[in-house]
Amino acid sequence: LLRPERIGVKLSEEFQLHPEQSTDAIVVHHPEATYFNAGGGRA
Repeated sequence: LLRPERIGVKLSEEFQLHPEQSTDAIVVHHPEATYFNAGGGRA
């Protein structure tokens, strides 16, 4: 969906990211969720 090859990332046949230092995520917002920053305070 995101065409990772645009930024030099490839998926193996096992769906592993290459280079290994790559990170992926699916981020979903929920209107009733409470979010915090890394310092423990409210964002």
